[in-house]
Amino acid sequence: MSDQSFSLPGTDVRGTALVTGGSRGLGAAIARHLASVGWHTVICGRDTESLDAAVKAAADDGLVLHAVRADVTDERSVAALFERLAEDAPPLGLCVNNAGNNFSRRLVSVKEQPDGPPLLSAHPLEDFERVVTSLLTGTFLVGRHAAQAMLAAGTPGAIVNISSTVRHGSYGQSAYCAAKSGVEALTRTWAVELGEYGIRVSAVAPGVIDGEALRRRSAASERHAAYMADLRRHVPLRRWCDERDVAEAVAFAADNPSVTGTVLEVDGGGLPARVLPPAGRTAGASTTAASADLPEKAENTA
Repeated sequence: MSDQSFSLPGTDVRGTALVTGGSRGLGAAIARHLASVGWHTVICGRDTESLDAAVKAAADDGLVLHAVRADVTDERSVAALFERLAEDAPPLGLCVNNAGNNFSRRLVSVKEQPDGPPLLSAHPLEDFERVVTSLLTGTFLVGRHAAQAMLAAGTPGAIVNISSTVRHGSYGQSAYCAAKSGVEALTRTWAVELGEYGIRVSAVAPGVIDGEALRRRSAASERHAAYMADLRRHVPLRRWCDERDVAEAVAFAADNPSVTGTVLEVDGGGLPARVLPPAGRTAGASTTAASADLPEKAENTA
C-alpha cells in the first residue's frame, strides 16, 4: 500500500515537500532531489503501483519518499490529500505542481490528397479538455490547498509550478501551450496575493527534457527522431535539458528568499515555435512539424 505514516526521519528535515505526479519521469526526479537535500518528501499520483515502485526505487538508493494516492483533478481527492498531510506530516513548506498530461494536436491537421480535397482532422475537444484539466485545473486545486495549509499554520513556504518554455505558443501544441500559459498566469497572480504572508510562488519552465519519454518516442519513430535532431540544432546551447537540471531549478526557487512571481527558464536558451525545412527540401519530404508531431512535453503523471 502506498499510503504511509509520515514519521519524522531526523531533526534535520526541513519540512514537507509535496510533489504531484511524483511517481515517474520529471516528478520522480524532482522528488528524489528534494529528499536528497533534506525535505520530507511526499509524492502523489493516481497509480498505486507506480507510487510503490517510486518509493522502493528511492529506498534502494538510500532516499526516503512517502506516497499518497490522489487525483489532482478531483477536488475531494485533493482535499483528502491535504487532510492526510495535516494529520501525519511535518508542516508543509514546499508544494511542487508537476502533474499533468499532453494530448495536444494541431488545431486542424491537413492531409493532402492527390485526387480530391484535403482530408481535415480537427483537434478533439476531449483531448483539449483533458490537458487543461490536468495541467491547469490540477495546479489550481493543489495550489489553493497548499496556500490554505501554509496560511492556517502561519508558516511561510513556497509553491513551485512546472510550466514550459513553449507556453507562449508552439506548433501542434494548442492544449499544452494554453494550459502552461495559464500556469504562468496563476504563478504571477498568486505571488502578488500571497507575498505579504511570506509565501513565495514561482514557476520553472523546462524545454525539451532528455528523458525516458523522449528517447522512447524517438526510438519508435525515425521521422520524430529526425525532427528532434533538427529542433536541437536551433537551441542556443545545442542540447536538451535533463531532469536533474529541472530538479535543481525547483530547489533553487524553493530556497531563494527573493525569488517569487517569476518563471525560471531551463531550456538551453529557448526553442523556436516551429522548425522549417531547409531551402530546396519539399514539404512532403521534410521532417518539419507539418509532417511530424512535436514530442509530448509532459508525461501522463496526473
